[in-house]
Amino acid sequence: VTGVLFLASSSCGRMLRTAVLSALCAGALVGAVPASVATSLPTFDPSRSSSVSLRTDQTIRVNYAADNTELSGYRCSDDVRLGNYKARVAFSCFTNAPSAQFWSEMGNGVLGLGPKAQRRTDLDAHKLPVPLMASFTSKNAVDSNAAGLPPKFAFMATNDAAELQMGGYVPGSISGKMRMTQSTSTKSYSLNIKSIRIGDSFDASTELLTFRPDAPRHSVPALLDTGSPCIMLPKNKEGANLVESPYHIYQNRNKNWDKMYITVEGLDKGLTISRSELLVEHHTFLDQAWGTTVRPCVMPVAMDLKAPHQTPIVLGAVFFRAYNVLFDLSKATATIPPSIGLGKINHLYNPIGISDYAVDTQGGDGTNVHRIFVQHTPTKIVDKGPEEVGLANPNGHQFFAQVFVGTPAQPMRVVVDTGSPLFGIFVSPKAVKAYTGVEGGGASPQGLAHRRPHTLHFKGGNSGQVNKIHGEAKASMDKMVKILPFIGAIVLVFLLLFLRFRRQIMLQIYFATKPDMHSYR
Repeated sequence: VTGVLFLASSSCGRMLRTAVLSALCAGALVGAVPASVATSLPTFDPSRSSSVSLRTDQTIRVNYAADNTELSGYRCSDDVRLGNYKARVAFSCFTNAPSAQFWSEMGNGVLGLGPKAQRRTDLDAHKLPVPLMASFTSKNAVDSNAAGLPPKFAFMATNDAAELQMGGYVPGSISGKMRMTQSTSTKSYSLNIKSIRIGDSFDASTELLTFRPDAPRHSVPALLDTGSPCIMLPKNKEGANLVESPYHIYQNRNKNWDKMYITVEGLDKGLTISRSELLVEHHTFLDQAWGTTVRPCVMPVAMDLKAPHQTPIVLGAVFFRAYNVLFDLSKATATIPPSIGLGKINHLYNPIGISDYAVDTQGGDGTNVHRIFVQHTPTKIVDKGPEEVGLANPNGHQFFAQVFVGTPAQPMRVVVDTGSPLFGIFVSPKAVKAYTGVEGGGASPQGLAHRRPHTLHFKGGNSGQVNKIHGEAKASMDKMVKILPFIGAIVLVFLLLFLRFRRQIMLQIYFATKPDMHSYR
């Protein structure tokens, strides 16, 4: 479980760093998984890339998921490709993580797609790299084929597949229209939820948000976070604003239910989620008592904020099975929040497969949309130390996208996380040493020079001779290109003539080569 790098609630007025059930899901609720689903991935090796810049004099230190979960490393930049989008991008090269298990759960790193206003500096006030989306689409992007394109994307999933839609959303992926509203915060993708009900019908459902009549506000902020596993409810009373804890009401409901109904402030129509869209496999000590390991993915939020702040609801990975969510950063600034669109998923729509990886299509507003494959299948935790990292997805909660980093490109599988703006990948200390040529990674970036060839310099007339040869070769090639169509046309004419008169030609060949039988008598 990745949790959220920085959870930001509009009512808090400040950044919140917290764990969202990371310990609960990894320990108390999620147990052993069959060993048949296991994989491991090599970490990024900067010494193998001719285009990388790893600045050991520019350190980065951040908290990911919780205050005691610290990642540290260096500022890097290299050629990065996601789908067919590519640019020279700055990112974090993490060389240190709190535990080997954390490395195994994160694959090769994290692909943060959160708003860049969420966090601009690290724990030491060093400037963080610009988020990947902005690096691709900024008008000032370096070596980018997506510079100037709309900075927006959509994300959707099924039970066993997922898709990242860059540049907008695919109209055929939703039923009905995409309903738009504005995020309640500039620092996160957040909504204000006025009501959550569960039941077989709306009128016969149980309300989970029971506001007191004198409560100062009758809504709870909700974060849209692909890096969290479930729909997660506060287990407190929101500073006495609620009569009862939403999660306790959910736990104490004895009857089965078929639908979850969510009312969002600013939307003209409520959201409806089927129970089947929330089902995941859990491994708990209650499996035998309940007789099943498949249950709705609804859990408590692990933090407990005190008034006047509100503990947010988290709409995690399973929410994206029900709704294709559009994140539009086109007009977002430090003072203007992003726009959010919600469209009910068309279950006849097939997300792109791994064999296609990335294709282009027309978006909902007529612009080009780039569809990118995202892995969403259960895998087992594998711990092989800092040289290789495992891929931990025991309940299929997390989403992994493949990015290509460096020259030649190294495939990296990273967690897709809308709760964080951070793009960072893991680098082993051994690889840093190989890059810098200094034990422990060195103290300066000077070690890069030994891997790149010196610029070729020609003396005297050699330079002119080389240019002359180059010009003659180019002229010859131009002539060849000009006559190729004529050669092709002649070959085509002969081929058509052969096909037209092939019977006569074959007969002539037969009789011309037929043996004279009289000579054998």
